Amino acid sequence: MNKIPVDVERTHLHAWEMLPWLVNGTLPEAERAQVEAHLAGCESCREELARQRGLFSQMNAKEIEGPSADQGVARLLLQIDERPRQAAPAASGARAPRNRWAAIAYGLAALLVLETGGVAVLSSQSDAGSHASAVYRTLSLPDSTASRATIRLVVDPAMTAGGLQALLVPLHLQIVAGPTENGVYSLGPAAKRGDVERQIGELRAASGVRFVEPVGASRDTQ
Repeated sequence: MNKIPVDVERTHLHAWEMLPWLVNGTLPEAERAQVEAHLAGCESCREELARQRGLFSQMNAKEIEGPSADQGVARLLLQIDERPRQAAPAASGARAPRNRWAAIAYGLAALLVLETGGVAVLSSQSDAGSHASAVYRTLSLPDSTASRATIRLVVDPAMTAGGLQALLVPLHLQIVAGPTENGVYSLGPAAKRGDVERQIGELRAASGVRFVEPVGASRDTQ
C-alpha cells in the first residue's frame, strides 16, 4: 500500500480548509496562488470547490425562503409515521439520500421553533381610545425571521439533529430559517445579539461544519 507523503497531505488539507475563503474572494493573493496550483492536480478539491461555489451563490441570492413552521411540523410527523415501515438502514459507509436528510432537517427546524416558544407569541397593540388588544404572531413573518438572521450555515449531512443543537446552544444561536434545498440554515441570536465574528470562528473550527458566512457578507464587500 502506497503511503502519501506528509508534505503532500498537509498541502491537500490546507487547500481544502482555504476553499471557503477562495469562494468568497477574501483569500490573500499568495495563498490563492498556492490553492489554485493544488486544485490543478486534485480532483476531490475541485469537486468540493464547485459544490461550495453553488452553496455560496444560493446563500447570497436576493431572497432566501425557508420553510414555514407548519411545513416543518408536517414533515416531522410524516417521518415519525413512516419510520416503523422503513426497512433496516443501509451499510454504515453509505450516505443517506439528500431528500431524506432534508426531511429530517425540516423537522429539526420545526422542533427548534417550537422549543424556543417561537411558533406564536402574544404582543399587545393599543389603539387610540381603546383597550390594548393581543396580537398573534408567528416566526414565519419577515420581521421575525430573515431580519434576525446573522449567520448562514451548512453542515455535513451526517450530522445528527442532536449534534446540530449541541453546536448552536453554547454559542447562543438558533435556527430562524431553512434549510434550503442546498441545506443552508439561517441562524440568529437566541437572546440578545452576540459577537458574530467569534461565533463564526467557533463554527468554522467545529467538526461537521461545511460552510459558514455572515449574512450580507457579499453585499458588504461590493
